[in-house]
Amino acid sequence: MTPEAMRTACAFLSCAWVAVLGAAPAAAAPLIPNLATDPPVAAAGADVLPAPPQGAERMRLPTSAHVRRVALASPSSAESAALAAHNRRALARPQGLRGQPLAIGFPRPVDLSIALRDLPWSPAGDGVRAARLEVSSPAARALRVALVLSAPVEGVTLRVAARTSAQALATFDAATIARSAGTLWTPVVEGDTAVVEIEARSDAELGHVTLSVPRLAHLVVDGAGLVAPLAAVQRASGIGSAAACNVDAACASSGDPALETLARSVAKLVFVGEGGLSYVCSGTLINDTAATNTPYVLTADHCIDSMAAARSIASFWLFATAACGAQGTQPYVQLIGGATLLGRSQDDDWSLLRLDETPPAGTRLAAWRAEPIAIGTPIVSLHHPRGDLLKANRGTVTGIVPLVDELVDGDFTQVTWASGITEGGSSGGLLATTGGGGYEVRGALYGGLSTCSRPADPDYFSRLETMLPLVREYLTPAAAPPDDTAVAVEFHHALLDRYFLTTAPAEIANLDSGRTAGWARTGLRFLVHANPVPGASPVCRLYSAAGNGVAHFYSASPAECAQTLAVFAAAWLLETPAAFYVPLPDPVSGLCPAGTAPVYRYFNRLTGGHRYTADRVTADAMRFSPTWVAEGYGPGPRYPVMCAVQG
Repeated sequence: MTPEAMRTACAFLSCAWVAVLGAAPAAAAPLIPNLATDPPVAAAGADVLPAPPQGAERMRLPTSAHVRRVALASPSSAESAALAAHNRRALARPQGLRGQPLAIGFPRPVDLSIALRDLPWSPAGDGVRAARLEVSSPAARALRVALVLSAPVEGVTLRVAARTSAQALATFDAATIARSAGTLWTPVVEGDTAVVEIEARSDAELGHVTLSVPRLAHLVVDGAGLVAPLAAVQRASGIGSAAACNVDAACASSGDPALETLARSVAKLVFVGEGGLSYVCSGTLINDTAATNTPYVLTADHCIDSMAAARSIASFWLFATAACGAQGTQPYVQLIGGATLLGRSQDDDWSLLRLDETPPAGTRLAAWRAEPIAIGTPIVSLHHPRGDLLKANRGTVTGIVPLVDELVDGDFTQVTWASGITEGGSSGGLLATTGGGGYEVRGALYGGLSTCSRPADPDYFSRLETMLPLVREYLTPAAAPPDDTAVAVEFHHALLDRYFLTTAPAEIANLDSGRTAGWARTGLRFLVHANPVPGASPVCRLYSAAGNGVAHFYSASPAECAQTLAVFAAAWLLETPAAFYVPLPDPVSGLCPAGTAPVYRYFNRLTGGHRYTADRVTADAMRFSPTWVAEGYGPGPRYPVMCAVQG
């Protein structure tokens, strides 16, 4: 970008003026692993060590108890229109390539807010009282209800059940409510009515605490009915809705005990995404190399791309037929504790999550391997097409191919199937090869072209070897980071619409804990050097409290740092001259040295803040937005401002 363009972009006080572009340093040595000499990284599988079993809780009040009812009117066609439009767009993508989650529900406003003291309380014995709230949405095959407690109160417990059940599906205590970061989503409740029971100790200080139900998720039938919603003919569970050419996992694993073992790692994920629509995808429990029993879940970025979506997850485990040819399911378990988004890549379409509760007994942390897969290698996949019971595919790797569209910009593993296909809901499903005495996960489904009428058309999976360098702290926790690298983690403050970047463990822990309120991980991250290395420049970090909230500014150009402080001395303070170290791009060509990747800096015209990302799809979304202005080096259209390490 020219100095003149920089001046225009920097009309706001909090924008730094990049009028001095110093010469780029000499190229850093390539940091790409040598697959011929470096051993691949892999983890063995292991059974989950489940938490001590908890007795299922019963609802305190009978169905005949006094109740506060909230009954919505029947949903209009306009309410379901967004759901239908999403699924039509997903099917109409170029060449039919699926790369979007399947929508299975739409939001409905409830807008209830009631003081706890005003609920219809009844004595429930043992020194407690209880009140019953019912929320209904006609014609729903299932519901999820958003609950907001204005303050977590010791001695207050929430339970959720179906209208006709005396057994609670979920119980939320004060600690769980406090961790919900505002909105608590109930589990999937079969039928058109969800019951919320509020229990309070007699000495609980209810004061001015309110319970709000801002909205609910009205879940409908899976399958073709979603494209043009008609009368619901199937349960929201999706059972029986997958295409006929899909193969039950129980049948595919006959004579293959390793595949039967791998199947215990796969879950159906139901979650609430941007815009309030509810979706279904697939995910896989994966182990770490230190065998810590941490429940990490691998899925697709186009499924879980925000902390809010991760926290809303209801996961269904062991959701499969009881035996090959059986009509019913084996006992399955729904977890409703949600998950924490640890890292993701939109370019390469992967997300790594950590479940916020322990998976049930019988589940398994899958083995994995992080290296490219040779063409011709036999592979398997496990997934939940259309939210149906677990299905299995067998096929072959046919290449590593680049995909560039509005969702991704990376290299993916291309496969073709000998049996089975993928559908909406399969997104995030695993790709695995044989090895280590069983199957090893190698990636997760982005999308594809396979159909029952064209089963040989290819599908595409993310690659674990491109993901691992950015999430080593989780998947290889006992190993020192290579080349003294650190991870720059991005956070976002929704109210201020500000982004913050840090490599400091104490700052990351503070923001993750919520002690500094309002911040959440975006999941995006890139690698930097933690200490000085040849060819890398120190990155200064400046702080400003001027304008709309606090702002931070980063630059790998010592000249730009000095000039910003000189020109805007009243607005900016130097927090550190070396937050981390990275190479600079060539100032003329904008090219980064070999073994590094561009990082882009954008200035927000409305908030006066900056955002830094190595994600090309994210950068392009800002590049085509009138709100954001690119700042950096070279002729464009992208203007790199620094260069991330490739580990």
